Amino acid sequence: MESGEEHDPAHVQPRDDTAARLRRRLLDGLRSSGQLRSPDVERAMDAVPRELFTPPGTDLREAYADRVVVLATDSTGSPISTVSQPAIVALMLEQLDVRAGHRILEIGTGSGYNTALLAELTGPRGSVTSIEVDDSLLASAAARLTDLAPGEGTPLDLRRGDGWLGVPDTAPYDRLESTVGVDDLPPAWRTQLADGGVLVAPLWLRPGLELSLAMRREGALLHSTSVEQCGFLQLRGPHAADPHSRALGQGLAVIGEGLSTKQLEMVRTLTDTGGTDLGAAPRLSERRWWGLSLSDPRTLLITGRHGGHVAWGLFDADGPDGAGLAVVHDGRVIGYGDGNAADVLRQRVEDAPPVDPSRLTVTAYPPDATIPAPPSRGFSWRITREHHRYRVHWQPE
Repeated sequence: MESGEEHDPAHVQPRDDTAARLRRRLLDGLRSSGQLRSPDVERAMDAVPRELFTPPGTDLREAYADRVVVLATDSTGSPISTVSQPAIVALMLEQLDVRAGHRILEIGTGSGYNTALLAELTGPRGSVTSIEVDDSLLASAAARLTDLAPGEGTPLDLRRGDGWLGVPDTAPYDRLESTVGVDDLPPAWRTQLADGGVLVAPLWLRPGLELSLAMRREGALLHSTSVEQCGFLQLRGPHAADPHSRALGQGLAVIGEGLSTKQLEMVRTLTDTGGTDLGAAPRLSERRWWGLSLSDPRTLLITGRHGGHVAWGLFDADGPDGAGLAVVHDGRVIGYGDGNAADVLRQRVEDAPPVDPSRLTVTAYPPDATIPAPPSRGFSWRITREHHRYRVHWQPE
């Protein structure tokens, strides 16, 4: 299109009409599938043109497909920022339960799309503070948001900084949403949240189990009110956790709980030597894997380098006869090194409850808090991280 035609209504109007039609179709689909439930979230997503927040040249159909759009990559071509899948955007906004007039802190501005949605939800009587670690992303988001002025001029305060630290000078906040994943909730997020306020963040618990948690602050504690499965890029910056996925070779990667460099080399050596077929595996559904993974921090997940499930497993660095690895692949147990790992894996699979993640409850306790006895019914697990101890509980129907 020539520069003189750029603002010609004859060219702009059809594109706007197409975007509105595609947006409406997307929202109808999200409502039918259950991710979109409240009129307020639907209104906000209908008011914000998602195509404005995707990279230049993105086709309208791509902008309104229910999938992630990559916004920026690192030197290896791996994504470092995305415009999140609309389904998970809607789901997390439903969890956040924003009301008009709320003061909101967003961790991870990214494209600014979610920032605009938050502005629509809280409106001009509220405010949205958003913090982003990447200068170029923040500048681009600021330009888009200035042009759009979402929420009838909702006050927006965009900051460059480390999201782990939050933004203390405008706290407390009624709502806090992180659009990046963490292994441990930063203490600053809890202390900057008003008592009774709600925090929504993707929390990585175990290999294959990352949850979008809506948690209400009750004094020094955070109690979950809603739990949904999710998958997110992780927090960047000086407080970023070690990468979850580590290359093994042969086009494979391993995801484990706190694998040290030495342990990673042990796993790599074991998988390079070739495994032994130890017979049929006990039935291992995804739900039973989650129960197993919560029960034993030695579990790991082997995937293709670019995602895609390959095998569940258990790695024991200190078996009776040395390091051992056992995995379930195509209905078989494959053992590497010490055979005891396969025996432990079989027993763990048989004992693991088939956990439904949506029925999990999670409570975050500061390190100095007393953790009461677990409920008498159901299953409870404790996951200890540097800044919080997490009680995860599951009660069957």
